[in-house]
Amino acid sequence: MLFVVASCGSSPSNVVAIEVDNLISVETTDITSSTAAASSTLAVSTTQVVVTSVPATSMPITTAPTISGPTTPNSPAPITTTPTTPVATSPTPTTPAPTTQPQTTQPPAPSDPVGLRIEPEYVGGYDRDLFADWYDADRNGCNTRKEVLIAESLDPVQIGSGCTITGGRWFSIYDNVETTDSSKFDIDHMVPLSEAWGSGAWNWNADQRKHFANDLDQPFFLIAVTASSNRSKSDRDPAEWMPPNSGYHCEYVRVWIEIKRAWDLSVDQAEHNYLAQKLASC
Repeated sequence: MLFVVASCGSSPSNVVAIEVDNLISVETTDITSSTAAASSTLAVSTTQVVVTSVPATSMPITTAPTISGPTTPNSPAPITTTPTTPVATSPTPTTPAPTTQPQTTQPPAPSDPVGLRIEPEYVGGYDRDLFADWYDADRNGCNTRKEVLIAESLDPVQIGSGCTITGGRWFSIYDNVETTDSSKFDIDHMVPLSEAWGSGAWNWNADQRKHFANDLDQPFFLIAVTASSNRSKSDRDPAEWMPPNSGYHCEYVRVWIEIKRAWDLSVDQAEHNYLAQKLASC
């Protein structure tokens, strides 16, 4: 880049070449007032530039233009998009669809002593694994089974390492059997898991089913009873099975209804009719 500065007047004028970038050599010649010529030879790399003399009287005083690099219009910065790598996720276990769906739902009548909606049970799709096994909800070292045994023991128990229970005495209200050997007792879900499934639990998520299977929020939702009575009951509702101890029947149907109401479970027509009949006689 070359800047040329000329001075004019009575004294000889000088032409000054200022080197910018790759200027190698500059020659200057005085310019007279009328006829003197100035020539300059500029060598830049391999190119020679010759400035032809002009009369001093006619030479305009000019200012060399400022040469700048090429201008680029302002344009928005390019938008760079970083490709997103899909995050691999584990497949969510799915609940098997029931094979039969209820066709009608009958809300309870205002005077209905049972007070639960009536609808046919779902049939099919039940699997015990869909409900969690006993677990330690409060992280005190004792799972749900041990918590029930401790709570329902008629005598104080001693709790050792790993929630080992010694001592204690239990009474099975289903069949009036007493024992000091807790291994002979089962923990019964008052409303069996399969019955809960057909009454609405098929539509629950895994956490709801886990909570139901380990529900310690209310007394007698889970109850310690003899293994024989629990297995005799299996997954049947009160219209199909009642405890051998008839003196417990009224309490049994009341607790059954309370659990179903608390968990928004339905009853089928035969179940409803039996519960209403028993309540009327209690």
